[in-house]
Amino acid sequence: MIVLDGHKDCVNAVTFSPDGRWLASAGDDGSVWLWDLALEVGRVRIAWGAKYVFALAFSPDGETLAVGTESSVLLLREGEGQWRPHQQWKDHRSWVTAVAFDSSGQLLASGGVDGHVRVWDATHRRRKPLRQLSARMGPVRSLAFSPDSGVVAAGGVSGLGLWSATDAEPILFQRLRDADARGVAFARDGRSLLAATGRAILRIDAHSFNTEELLSGRPNFFRCLDQSPTHPLVLVGCDDGTVRTLDTALTESQDVKTWHHGTVNGVAFHPSGLMAASAGDDRVVCFWNLDLPLSDSDADFAALDTSEPPV
Repeated sequence: MIVLDGHKDCVNAVTFSPDGRWLASAGDDGSVWLWDLALEVGRVRIAWGAKYVFALAFSPDGETLAVGTESSVLLLREGEGQWRPHQQWKDHRSWVTAVAFDSSGQLLASGGVDGHVRVWDATHRRRKPLRQLSARMGPVRSLAFSPDSGVVAAGGVSGLGLWSATDAEPILFQRLRDADARGVAFARDGRSLLAATGRAILRIDAHSFNTEELLSGRPNFFRCLDQSPTHPLVLVGCDDGTVRTLDTALTESQDVKTWHHGTVNGVAFHPSGLMAASAGDDRVVCFWNLDLPLSDSDADFAALDTSEPPV
């Protein structure tokens, strides 16, 4: 495991670029850091006047980075080796705490403390959202598109909601026993939705909506999650500084790492499925190799040396 430092305050989110080269992090210091895992340029700090950055998402082609700040949704695009603001929307009028692209990169969903989910055209400079979804769950904590881009899932302080990506009417709204759903992710096949809801990790069937509890803990314990792109594994970040690896096939925790001092706010799998990253209140990003069997197609990723952090 290596520690990547640079943030001056709590780190709220981490995500990898689709090609696996960049690891992006965002924090309460109002900046985004890009860590070059190929070690060509080391690291890049992006700051444009935001006070806080709560959420991050790369577009599927890796050319756009969406960020949620205290006042807007902002799209950053790379040009001539620099990431610059490309589009900004201020319709939320408050903190934007979740962003997610669909699999085509044409749609971007954003959610905030105003309790609304907005779906944007991510490829054209339209001033207004394509749709506004009234989440009816208080502040929105997390968002995810299904693999086929047909469904948008949102987690909020009072439950979970599912919508058709082309319709403002909800498919499902489910209040939860411990409501603060800080993380949502669809399974790779799209048949189920995983949610970190404070005291439990839930798996919800996307068709029958039957709910299964995979892990349980005390209130407000589970804070974030991410689904592996290659294995039936889920990363779960917790408020005690641990990152847990959950095998969804066996429905049990396979590994527990204490990487942070304080709450873990974000976790992410590398596109290869062989590495992972996490971010926390201790102002650092942790990056490590997962102990998984390699296939022939994984050979290039296995050669990555993570013994020393980028500088």
